[in-house]
Amino acid sequence: MRGTILKSYLRTAVIGLGVLLMVNPVQAAAVDPHTSFIGSNGDDYYANLPAAKVEWSTTMDLPALKDVPSDYIMGKGVVAVGAGKAFILQKGQLLAINVQTGKVMWKYGSKLTTPLLYQDGVAYVTSEAGTIYAVNAATGKNKWSSSATSKGVSKLLIDKEQLFAANGDIQAYNLKDGKLQWRDNFSEMLFEPFMVEGNLVLAQNSESGAYTYDILHAFDRTTGKELWNSGNHSLPIAADGTTLISQREATLVDLLPLTTLDHLDVKTGKLVKAVEYNPTHIDPNHPKPEEEYMTSGGRAWIIGDRIYIGGQKGVYGYPVNVDPAAVTRDNYSYESIGAKLSYAAGPYDGRILFSNEQSIYGVKMSNKSVFQYGGISNPIARFDLLGHGMYVAQTDGKLVAIDLITAKPIVQLKTSGRVFGPTLLEDGMIIVQSKGKLTAFKEPQALKMK
Repeated sequence: MRGTILKSYLRTAVIGLGVLLMVNPVQAAAVDPHTSFIGSNGDDYYANLPAAKVEWSTTMDLPALKDVPSDYIMGKGVVAVGAGKAFILQKGQLLAINVQTGKVMWKYGSKLTTPLLYQDGVAYVTSEAGTIYAVNAATGKNKWSSSATSKGVSKLLIDKEQLFAANGDIQAYNLKDGKLQWRDNFSEMLFEPFMVEGNLVLAQNSESGAYTYDILHAFDRTTGKELWNSGNHSLPIAADGTTLISQREATLVDLLPLTTLDHLDVKTGKLVKAVEYNPTHIDPNHPKPEEEYMTSGGRAWIIGDRIYIGGQKGVYGYPVNVDPAAVTRDNYSYESIGAKLSYAAGPYDGRILFSNEQSIYGVKMSNKSVFQYGGISNPIARFDLLGHGMYVAQTDGKLVAIDLITAKPIVQLKTSGRVFGPTLLEDGMIIVQSKGKLTAFKEPQALKMK
């Protein structure tokens, strides 16, 4: 009898304890959906992705600390490639490295600094003192040294028979012998980037007063004298010899809810015609609040015979030189997936790419279908499109090569850094710039452009 009573008591105690455990909030937190969240808690699905075979790696100089954000974050990097070589700086010297073997072919100079540029068998580099050197890429011998210095050069650009150097001002040198031809006659600092189009060197700066606005400046490439300037205009997106197509910039007094492309006369900068694009069919006179503050409308660019305009939910396409009101625009939209994305790249390989810095999505231009690229497991530092490959550098220092067509990851590379310059392709080798290091592996066969 006593045993029966004891068993009954124990059963009641266990049931009571179970009830207490069920209602105890500390214990229930592990299973209660209101107090517990399960996210990416499994193994890395792509942890077993094949590793790229490193053919070689080497250290390289970084820019001065003040220049690192500019050279890396703005995507310039500190490497030039060409003629089967990679050109880098190491302890202030210019090195030419065979991209197949990693062997140093030659060294040149001392106290040299970025930027580097390669073109037509010649490597160009600047010194800390501001001298520009042209070095024979095959032999490492000096071809010429500039006749005048340009200290603090941040960009070198070659067009026809001139080398242009930018350091807030623009200098033009004879490409054959390095003689200074001119410095611009503009008293204010000019921004990067700049461009050369026909007989013009084009650059921007801004003017501040009641509000700040951009100014497009046009300099004569022969003399360096300013020919004209035009307020509220960005660098041209196209030119045809007689006119420049420049997107008009919004200001506090002109919010420009519509993308407006102005055709400017190359000789005078005067407006020839203006074309407005309204892909989302808003009322420009009574825009909604979210439309009113889309300054300058969507950003526009031209590739081939198509004009593309970035929108809030995708990209729109129009034929060039056709009245936009008379044609049906293409709509490459990611709206169907419901994600908040931004334009990232393209058109490239028949795709336009969008990203939220965590994932990358593509829209096929042929049928407008949307898909996601696999293999990305950390925030994206940058990505570059080479051949049929997308080379995604993550903030954890890993680079993943992804097939642009199938969206599948192919190989991965673990680097020692988390800050990346552009990934480059030279002579069948993928050249990866991570902070202070250069690494090379063979371009995956599946990603080569046929």
